[in-house]
Amino acid sequence: MTSRRDFLKVTGAAGAGLVLGLHLDAKPRPGEAAKATFHPNAFLAIRPDGTAQITVPKVEMGQGVRTALPLALAEELDLDWSRIEVATAQPGPEFKAMNTGGSTSVSTTWDALRRAGAAAREMLKGAAAAQWGVSIAQCRTEKGFVLGPDGKKLGYGALAEAAAKLPVPKDPPLKKPGEYRLLGKRTPRFDGPAIVTGKAVFGLDVRRPGQRFAAVLRCPVPGGQPKSWDEAKATSVRGVKAVLKVPTGIAVVADSTWAAFKGRDALAATATWDEGAARDFSSAALEARSRTALAGPADDARREGDPAKALAAAAKVLEAEYSFPYQAHVTVEPMNATAQVGADGTEMWVGSQSANRAQDRAAAAVGLKAEQLKVNVPLIGGGFGRRLGTDFSTEAAQVAKAAGGAVQVVWDREDDIRHDLHHPATLHRLRAGIDGAGALTAWTHRIAGPAVRRSWTGGQKAPSQASTETNGAYDIPYAIPAIAVDFAEVEAPTPLGWWRGIQIVPNVFARECFFDEVAHALGKDPLRFRLDLLGDRGKVKFGRDEADIRRLKKVLEVAAAKAGWGRKLPAGRGLGLACHAYDGRTYAAEVAEVSVVKGRLKVHKVTCAVDCGLVVNPAGLEAQVEGGIAFGLSALFSQITWEKGRTVQTGYHDFPVLRLGDMPLIETHIIPSAEAPSGMGEPPVPVAIPAVLNAVFAATGKRIRKVPIEGGLI
Repeated sequence: MTSRRDFLKVTGAAGAGLVLGLHLDAKPRPGEAAKATFHPNAFLAIRPDGTAQITVPKVEMGQGVRTALPLALAEELDLDWSRIEVATAQPGPEFKAMNTGGSTSVSTTWDALRRAGAAAREMLKGAAAAQWGVSIAQCRTEKGFVLGPDGKKLGYGALAEAAAKLPVPKDPPLKKPGEYRLLGKRTPRFDGPAIVTGKAVFGLDVRRPGQRFAAVLRCPVPGGQPKSWDEAKATSVRGVKAVLKVPTGIAVVADSTWAAFKGRDALAATATWDEGAARDFSSAALEARSRTALAGPADDARREGDPAKALAAAAKVLEAEYSFPYQAHVTVEPMNATAQVGADGTEMWVGSQSANRAQDRAAAAVGLKAEQLKVNVPLIGGGFGRRLGTDFSTEAAQVAKAAGGAVQVVWDREDDIRHDLHHPATLHRLRAGIDGAGALTAWTHRIAGPAVRRSWTGGQKAPSQASTETNGAYDIPYAIPAIAVDFAEVEAPTPLGWWRGIQIVPNVFARECFFDEVAHALGKDPLRFRLDLLGDRGKVKFGRDEADIRRLKKVLEVAAAKAGWGRKLPAGRGLGLACHAYDGRTYAAEVAEVSVVKGRLKVHKVTCAVDCGLVVNPAGLEAQVEGGIAFGLSALFSQITWEKGRTVQTGYHDFPVLRLGDMPLIETHIIPSAEAPSGMGEPPVPVAIPAVLNAVFAATGKRIRKVPIEGGLI
């Protein structure tokens, strides 16, 4: 078995490699001849009028891939950015790996897109050279034109038909960073104008001829099924057309979303349930079992030296327990999908981070082969890992098959929170051994909680489970002679899913906060303590990962310097910091400045330094940093708790997210790098929480070891 991160890496690379040699039939506009369109690979089509369509193999959920990925291809092809159209791929033979997550969209497609652009560039130059009777070396490209000797100039559109007849070069020359015209420049989001003017199409905007709308009444306890219900209560609601039993519950089909919701609510008052095995599940019971697991057997993720011996010999042992709760994704656009299953065609419109898997599972659920179900991917109003799941899209296909025709299934906010694929709660017990000279000699980190990994392996335990669940803990970057990190699984009946930042968020929270505790216990400055234990090392192996400690050290130094680390602050105000090498690919450090007045926390500023290799679009990177920090700060105040098999929280009123008035000033500093680009969607999230909580200690002298901070009060 592979981990979620490895799966994304492998399938992303495989998908990119497969499409390079494809010659697809072009889809001409009305009046155009198909042969006139230059379509050398699955990513690119150049039309006779010179406009270029770039097909993006990843899905747009606000992270900017419909800008960043076209930039990579457009750079190598020297396209005129103002004459570019962007399309989202459809899952199928041409695009077998549209999985979008793990902050891997750019890194897994970077080479393929650049080579696709470079290959097309060489073919266009070759077509121009043949027409002019000159060598290809005498030709160059610029903003949609091939330029030749003696002022010769031909647009890409005029060369499209001739270029299409040439062989695709296998190893075209790529530009060097000093030659970039588009990459590394601030570029506005491609979809920005359409989004702000309301023209952009998200999943909820999909409308098909004769479309109806459905809401599904589901058991409030995961895995439960309906026993009885009074269909007449729903059909008496104006606009309700049908009540249908489906595998996930009871679907109410109506001529509007509002009527479907009202019909479902009327039905709910009459329904009785077989709540199943999860009916007694509670957060309190899970916490008790997790605390027991902290002292029981566990699976090793990292073991270096002899931690037990080092702790026994230590002059002083520090110990702390940290707690992180269940979390929901609460995307602004709730789960929805539109499907049509029947004689008039079988098609689905769904904002999915895993479009290929959504196609496979929905097709199987309605008795079809994947290729018989066409899947369209509109823009997504927030993913955060939730839309890697296929529960909502499979359900829509099942409802559409039962109802006939096109049906849009919409979840309301309570559905979205109650039936989320939640990120699980974990407990953390950490110990640090200090010798007589005040040196840190041992570090242990035990994590106890449900395993997200099992939700994606059909309930099977994968060999990589321990390292997956301890990601962010086992790869602690500090030079400590003896280290032990392990995972004690605690079973839970709740559906689980990856969250923005995955397990790294709670694990880095505990790790970086406890590291701060150790620094203060030794009377050392937290910045100096970190820098000293990062040392002068280069690349260091952590199991399957490798991180360049020099790059991590650099972001830490820059963030601290830009934030004015060490400056005198007023009473009740403090600075805190944290850092992490995310999957050994992206390096992030943050310094938070907070105040605590009358017990209430205020985050004033977060200074972030990042090294993610070559930056494709600085504007997009800054947006990712700001969004990631906001996401992390929201987790300081939110949680999902369970009682009698149900979530206690049902909406934004009791699952708060960061409001505009609480958003701090965020300052982003980018470390220049010639390394290949890596991801930025998740890396800013994990370090925000410990940076803030370490700042709270600096301001108040009080340690917070349990998230959330309920009511924002310290």
